[in-house]
Amino acid sequence: MIREFAFGLGRRHYFEDASNMVKWMNLKSDTYMSLYEYDNDVKDYFAQNKKLSGYDGKIYIPEEFILDVDGGTPEDAQQKAIGLKIMLHDLDIPFKVFFSGTGFHFHISSSSFTYRPHKNLHFKMKEVLTKHGIFEYADPAVTDKLRLIRVPNTKNSKSGCYKTELRNGMLEGSINEIIDYALEPQSLSDDILEGQPVFNILIEDTDEATEQIVVSQGRSPDPSLYPCIGGMLESIPMGKRHHVALRLSAWLRWLYPEDVVRYIMEGWRVQVSGNDSPFTKKEMDSIVRSAYEAHNGQGNKFGCNDPVMDEYCKNTCRLYRNKRSQTIMDASEMESNLIEFYKSDVTPLNIGKLYGGDFPVYPGEVVILQAPPKSMKTMLLQNWMVAFKVPTYFLEMEMSPRQIWSRFVQIENGWSDTELKEHYKSFQNGQDKHFQWLMVNYSSISARDLEKTILTLPVKPRLVVIDHMGLFQSNIKDPNMKVEEASQAMMELAVKHNLIVFAVSEINKSAMREGMGVSSTKGSFRTAYNANKLLSLIPRRSITTGELEALDLRCEANRERENLTVRLTLDNVRIKHESVGYV
Repeated sequence: MIREFAFGLGRRHYFEDASNMVKWMNLKSDTYMSLYEYDNDVKDYFAQNKKLSGYDGKIYIPEEFILDVDGGTPEDAQQKAIGLKIMLHDLDIPFKVFFSGTGFHFHISSSSFTYRPHKNLHFKMKEVLTKHGIFEYADPAVTDKLRLIRVPNTKNSKSGCYKTELRNGMLEGSINEIIDYALEPQSLSDDILEGQPVFNILIEDTDEATEQIVVSQGRSPDPSLYPCIGGMLESIPMGKRHHVALRLSAWLRWLYPEDVVRYIMEGWRVQVSGNDSPFTKKEMDSIVRSAYEAHNGQGNKFGCNDPVMDEYCKNTCRLYRNKRSQTIMDASEMESNLIEFYKSDVTPLNIGKLYGGDFPVYPGEVVILQAPPKSMKTMLLQNWMVAFKVPTYFLEMEMSPRQIWSRFVQIENGWSDTELKEHYKSFQNGQDKHFQWLMVNYSSISARDLEKTILTLPVKPRLVVIDHMGLFQSNIKDPNMKVEEASQAMMELAVKHNLIVFAVSEINKSAMREGMGVSSTKGSFRTAYNANKLLSLIPRRSITTGELEALDLRCEANRERENLTVRLTLDNVRIKHESVGYV
């Protein structure tokens, strides 16, 4: 960000990076800086026009915005400043107090504002601060777009005093002691102001969009695990680097030893620093110390509803649904949610594509496959798993490892039973190399332990397959409620961890007689409601021999628009399609 600096009001238009303010401090003369910050457009405008009057570019709130309190005498200004201090305390806004040489300056954090850069930001600033009563004490004229304000520790030629930061309690003391204290430059505190947003300075302007610079850090992390942290680590958040550094260091502080925290933060500091906008080691050291020592030694903590964390939030996060801010959404937020989904370019598992059609399943969705006994449900799922070859957790609570592994190898290689036996009777191995994506659990667990099991896996699966829902352990005796408990656990797992869940469900007795539909899953009707997609697998048997000849796969319910109707045929353990139809 750029700031204008000036030696007195007659020698203006020195444009430098805002972080270079330290170069303009400790001068024995009137030295000023712009109240707001600008982007590089301000330099281009001045180069072309040789003046700033008429500048119509965006302005930015600096890390510390300054309120000016003046009066007819220093005593009058002091009384106003005490009133403003009480008001800021009531609003829970952190601040630093400076004696300006004749009056007082209050530096407040940019985190106290919810805003986006805009060419008319100064008008909105004045409107909102007036509404909150700030200008009962502060000077409203000192919010103008091109306003200059005194640099800390520089001399006021009229009074002979320096702009100095006051220690705690000094403001309420003798004005003569304050003036004596300001006769020389004084040390500045390293405290970083940080607060919650109080002033909403947002100006809606659909024609303007702010571009955020992102530096690639190689392969992306799991989008369900704290994307706000990943986004802050990758971005170059000009104008709010200190606020982002506070959040990153605080988050890391609670997870890793201090030397690891400092190593990561130093790498990030180097990434966001540059010749034009340096981020010093001293600044970073102060921020990391704050992560441990702030709040009387308790350390910093920032939750999901923190405004900076929220800015980097994505709807793929496992915590997204639990955020208080997501319980109610207006039209703009819902539209942003949809835009974020399409921008993320999530790749579905497309069951329909296996059969020449289109039936995508996205992360966060549950697919229930209902079918009568002995209808090749497990074999169909195994065919899908082999086709997709994505990291898969397969909970198989019905068949043995020998049966499951035999099928997987035959499906992968197209082998017959004889070829499988000949391969393994000759003590050959090596088929495991084709299944590095697969993890199979053969023990029965409870539905409520499903999430814990997934979290302990060495590799996070993209697909979870349950065979079958009725075999979960449960303290619930009612079989209907037991299956409902399982369906609820699967839905929460899919949404919270951004996974795809395939699950087998048996059908009820009436469906055995009358045919399958939406209400055919064994258990309560809630089971079907918890599924994003409900598929029926209908066996077709020979009239003469009773042997299974074909399978009809049919979509009974889908929260999206795609439909699926396909006839499948059996080729040993491979299941292929014969015909396909879509509505």
